[in-house]
Amino acid sequence: MKYYLLCGILLFAITNAFPQKMDASQIRQKMAEIRRTTNWDNAAEAKKANDEIRELSKQLMMSGKKNNSPNDEHAQEQLEKGVEYKSNLFKQMWDAAKKGENADVLLAEPLRKQIVEEYKEDESPANNPEFFNKMTMLCIDMSQPAVQKTIEQMDKFKSIKTLIIMSGKSGAPVDLTDLLNRALHYPLKELYIINFKFFVTSIPKQVGVFKNLELLSLINNQIKILPAEAKKLTKLKTLYFDINPVTTILPVIRNFHQLENLGIAKTNISRDEIDKIKKQLPHCKIEVQ
Repeated sequence: MKYYLLCGILLFAITNAFPQKMDASQIRQKMAEIRRTTNWDNAAEAKKANDEIRELSKQLMMSGKKNNSPNDEHAQEQLEKGVEYKSNLFKQMWDAAKKGENADVLLAEPLRKQIVEEYKEDESPANNPEFFNKMTMLCIDMSQPAVQKTIEQMDKFKSIKTLIIMSGKSGAPVDLTDLLNRALHYPLKELYIINFKFFVTSIPKQVGVFKNLELLSLINNQIKILPAEAKKLTKLKTLYFDINPVTTILPVIRNFHQLENLGIAKTNISRDEIDKIKKQLPHCKIEVQ
């Protein structure tokens, strides 16, 4: 079942759920083994596997960032908060995705308050001169009244690896071309454009600039086609296209030789195309429910 699997494709982790310490490569192998051997039609088994994968994902996130973080308690605390925040955000996204077209990819009130706290310095960065250099994750929530202040400062950020562009319950107008142009210098690994519904019907060609992108999430929009420029995303490992009226993606994703996870639930992609995708990308896990 898809919603038990989705939390497992964050592809980051370190040590916690399993007593023996593992490096990043071993963690990825463990996650792949769990995905391969789990009977996802068995609810109890799938839930257990999903919980294990989520813990491994946290570990991988921590291991990927630990070497780049200052060795002090405050930095470690901030790192752990960021990992937990990101994990909670993804879980809420997947819980919403499983509900189908009428789902709201919303943040629960405590998590929304946490985002406000984490990003409040976007509005007054002078309080922390190193803020723009240290931040690796940026959330642009178009449903927030003060979001324009963050947008105006986007070009000052230097190290953003995860960019989340999202909306609230009813969607919201958004100029994706402008936002992606402002982010062109980011060393992006993950890009989320989620929950805009009919306000987003296409993805700007600028997406092809982010050639190191490993994860692209386009959940709950009205996108009918991926731009040809997306073919340049040859390092992509995860693509979520759920809840979109797209009819074909094969012309683009046949170039994604490293793709491991593809989510196309609640789309108009035919069974015939799905079979062709499986032949083109035999190692890719395709979720259609």
